[in-house]
Amino acid sequence: MNKKIGVCIVGLGRAGRFHLKSIKNLDIFHLKYVVDTQLSEDDEVVQQHDFKLLKTIDEALNDDTLNAVVVSSPTQFHFDYITRSLDAGKHVFTEKPLGKTLAEIQSCFDLAAKKGLALYLGFQRRYDYNFKTLKSTIDQIQPIKIIKTSSRDNPKPSLEYLKISGNIFHDMLIHDFDMLIFLLGTRVPKSVFAFGHAYDENISTIPDFDTALVTIKYDKGLICSIDTSRTAIYGYDQRLELFGEHGMAIAENERNHSVQLHTAEGMYIAPINHSFPQRYKAAYATEMADFGNGILNQQLNNVTKKECVLGHLLANAAHQSAISGQAIDFENYMASQAVSF
Repeated sequence: MNKKIGVCIVGLGRAGRFHLKSIKNLDIFHLKYVVDTQLSEDDEVVQQHDFKLLKTIDEALNDDTLNAVVVSSPTQFHFDYITRSLDAGKHVFTEKPLGKTLAEIQSCFDLAAKKGLALYLGFQRRYDYNFKTLKSTIDQIQPIKIIKTSSRDNPKPSLEYLKISGNIFHDMLIHDFDMLIFLLGTRVPKSVFAFGHAYDENISTIPDFDTALVTIKYDKGLICSIDTSRTAIYGYDQRLELFGEHGMAIAENERNHSVQLHTAEGMYIAPINHSFPQRYKAAYATEMADFGNGILNQQLNNVTKKECVLGHLLANAAHQSAISGQAIDFENYMASQAVSF
């Protein structure tokens, strides 16, 4: 491998631009290519950076000095870019999802393992200092009895994006399911029950939900609840609480600053972060550094195949429950998918 990791970014949308900034600030990377059909050579981002702009990935994959591909294209193209990159011998970092189906997800991990290549997933909350610290408290308060998480977006994504997002359970709640896996490991729940509603009529016609509540029951009594909304007018709201036999641990929202103003008129406290670019600015940089170090040190995954499969099946089960109005026996559902841990 070259002294620096030669990398190509596929897609310079919101996530792609976060990765661009991280890559440019990390000495272990050399950004060689960007693949984006919507950009031109006259665009400001192209003018300000030293990379070759491509309309297709073919030239990049044929470059023997290219070591890695970062996939941040629209979601419906992820599987194709991931598998083509792995087939070409390139390490891959990808935003979720890897694919639309369980078979596609499994095949991505199997191909990466066969080739001995890194396959990293963009679950940035795993790299957030608050959630990492929260996880470190579990031993002090266990056994955990209740996990409560709120995950409310801001601003509301465009309707064009929502139409291709895969639904709220795979697009938004997949991060919350992954946080449960991050905290609990690949512990398989007994049942999943979800309610969903679309307050926005345009979202209901997709069809999809913009608001959802999911309850997950594990053995030994553990109950988890997740509430989510596509919009929260007051800011990007993500909180997580662990309640256990020996105490409670809470990860609160990040605020723009910590100053409180107290006057005769009352108290003012700074608002929470506006959206995810502010909330996870440091986490995006940390996850990309982890990808680079993983390539150099032969640490080939940040999320295991089992973890990714479990998150996908939880999203499927929650969606099925919200549509049917029935609780899903998750152990039977896993068996029906020929999956066992």
